[in-house]
Amino acid sequence: MPALPAFDASGTPYSPEYGDVYHSADSGPGQARHVFLGGNDLPGRWAGARVFTIVETGFGLGLNFLSTWSAWREDAARPERLHFVSVEKHPFLHDDLASLHARYPGFAPLARELRAAWPLPLPGLHRLEFEDGRVTLTLALGDAAQVLRNLRLAADAFYLDGFAPARNPEMWSPAIMKSLARFARQGATLATWSTSRVVRDALAAAGFSCELRAGFARKRRMLAARYAPRWRTRHAPPAAPAWSGRRAIVIGAGLAGAAVAERLAARGWRIDLIERHSTPAAEASGLPVGVFHPLLARDESVLARLTRAGCFHALGRWRALESAGHALDWRCCGLLQLARDPREESRMARTVAELRLPAAYAAFLSRDEGSARARCAVKAGGLWFPDGGWMRPASLVAAELAAARGRTPGLALHAGAEVTRIARDGEGWRAIGPDGSVIAAAPVCVLANAHDAARLCAFGGPALRRVRGQMTVLPAGSCGDLAAVLAGAAYLAPLADGVVAGASYDFDDGEPAPRVSDHIANLERLGQLLEATPRPDAPVLGGAVGFRCVARDRLPFIGSVADLGAARSRRAALSGAQPRDLPRQPGLYAAIAYGSRGLTWCCLGAELIAAHLEGEPPPLEADLADAVDPGRFVLQLVRENRGRTPIS
Repeated sequence: MPALPAFDASGTPYSPEYGDVYHSADSGPGQARHVFLGGNDLPGRWAGARVFTIVETGFGLGLNFLSTWSAWREDAARPERLHFVSVEKHPFLHDDLASLHARYPGFAPLARELRAAWPLPLPGLHRLEFEDGRVTLTLALGDAAQVLRNLRLAADAFYLDGFAPARNPEMWSPAIMKSLARFARQGATLATWSTSRVVRDALAAAGFSCELRAGFARKRRMLAARYAPRWRTRHAPPAAPAWSGRRAIVIGAGLAGAAVAERLAARGWRIDLIERHSTPAAEASGLPVGVFHPLLARDESVLARLTRAGCFHALGRWRALESAGHALDWRCCGLLQLARDPREESRMARTVAELRLPAAYAAFLSRDEGSARARCAVKAGGLWFPDGGWMRPASLVAAELAAARGRTPGLALHAGAEVTRIARDGEGWRAIGPDGSVIAAAPVCVLANAHDAARLCAFGGPALRRVRGQMTVLPAGSCGDLAAVLAGAAYLAPLADGVVAGASYDFDDGEPAPRVSDHIANLERLGQLLEATPRPDAPVLGGAVGFRCVARDRLPFIGSVADLGAARSRRAALSGAQPRDLPRQPGLYAAIAYGSRGLTWCCLGAELIAAHLEGEPPPLEADLADAVDPGRFVLQLVRENRGRTPIS
């Protein structure tokens, strides 16, 4: 539930729910600088670092973040990338935050940027980028105990800024301190204004060595600590990667590969992008249109959470590309997901009501309301997603490759180059062509070539399938004055120069040319969406066929590739293992199996891989990262075959 702005007798921002102020009555910015930056010996401790990560409990008004961002800006020895991960159970709404920020004019320019990127109050991780990605705020919205258990990162410093232990004891519990210790690098520092004995004992039990320092203003003491456990830790945070060179091969120049290339190039990597066709976006990414929208599920399923995260992340990246001068052909015109029958209509309405979603994210519309919004007579009510819409995927690929080329050292495109195999060579990978020549070599190789990746690497049995999809292009006006994307039994997207209907969904069908029968089927499916539909003999301007790559569980493959041979030899030891326990092929990653959600997932997947390669906090919770782990089917085979049959 969002926080509501209130003030105590001194005019200090105050929480009626917890009966406590958000910061010192003397000065919020002053407290942030003295307690949190000073208590962590910043900016001195981050001098010369490539990546520096701060974890905060209690984002509140964001003054600690704004103070840290300001200090980063002013420091010539600042880290190349600053990550600030903050947990908040009750975020302020945008307009309320604006009224509160007006009280701190010294932060006005930075506060405006923060609010411009401010997310809707929905649970999960929200990744906000500033300074061309060099300053990243990851807002983790939800209960601290639950959120921290589901994070996987390595922290250099901690800000503990919850409401007073007497008012909000859960935020200062031993369980919270143990969660923080799980993230702490050796020597990580911590600071808080609280000197409570309960807090000091919980920190000491978690491995922090505490000291009292001079407090801010009228508060005599504050607490500073350093992570220095006297015992060996069983689960240390992930170590910072050490690559022999910041170079990567990316195989496949569609949505997945272009996104990976752009995210790595933004971090200073040299990219060799290999595409077997003569141009990028030559396969499914070259289709006339793709649609994007979140999913809703009453049980907040993995698919729903992953799709929501993907949509938010994609919208942020696309707008950043446009702000940098790269043209995209898209419209965030809204999407109406229509119910198939009255039972589904009722279920949709109940889901929106039970999840208590903000209307700016999703709403249920009746048939009449949906017709008015879409400016076209629809057959049923459904879910309205204001941030849904359509995009020409090739325009996104072109924008991302242009952005990657503009970086240093940038991108080299190897078009018309077929990779017949990849080989591990010492500390790196080689992409080898049909004649045995090496197309490119690098410490890291990312497979972003959809179903063809299974030819180059084993993912554990028949994990991937190929799905043919055909879309139909009709003249503009064929479906009235359609003003939004419609989805359901089919989808309908209103482009400026036509209307696109689709798409078929046929497993193991390799026909590359459009078929008349599929055009007719596409038009017939529109009858489940519209009151008046184009006739089967209506003029068809054209069509296109694309082949999707789909995993057995309909979730993507994003991340480090498991070593099937090593897993086979260790299957007895791995019988009860988790994904993080699997042996991996060093430097080999996958970004594939996006199915019909390539637009939704490609930017998020690229950021997840880039964060892993750089030792940065990931943009996904641990359970979602495990759900898309490319090793999940290898792990399944290990569990099913322990001590019995060979794993193929």
